[in-house]
Amino acid sequence: MMLEQHAVPVEFSEKTIVGRTDEISFKRAWKNGHWHAYEPLSFDLADAEGIKDKARRWRGHLEAVHEGTSEDLKLNFIVGAPQSAELIPAYQNAIKILGDASFRPSIYEEIDIPRLVSSIEDEAREHLANRAAIPGRN
Repeated sequence: MMLEQHAVPVEFSEKTIVGRTDEISFKRAWKNGHWHAYEPLSFDLADAEGIKDKARRWRGHLEAVHEGTSEDLKLNFIVGAPQSAELIPAYQNAIKILGDASFRPSIYEEIDIPRLVSSIEDEAREHLANRAAIPGRN
C-alpha cells in the first residue's frame, strides 16, 4: 500500500456516523480534529443504469445519515471506472451524482491515488506537528 511505502503515520479504524434516521460505517477512517473516511467504489458494472443506480443509492444513504448528525466528516470516495469505453459517460455522471451529495465528498479516480496519498500524508504530518506543539502531549 502506498501509505506504508511513504511511512505515513495514520492508523485507520472503523467509524460509524449516526444520523437521525440512519447510520453508515466506514472501515477506513482516522481523526485529526475531524474524521476522514475513505470508501472505495467500483463502477465496473455491466450497464449504464447500474452505474448510475449505485451512485444514487450512495447519495441517498449519505443524505439520510447527514440529517441529524453532529459529526464533522471529510468523506473521500476512491472510484474505479468501467472497463467498457461506452459506459464512461454513465461513470462520469455517477461521479457528478456523488460529488453533490451531503458531506460534499472528494472523489478520487484510480489515477488520482498518488495525489490522495500525498494529501493524507500532509494532513497526518500537520496533525502530528500540532500535537507536538501542545505542552504535555506526545
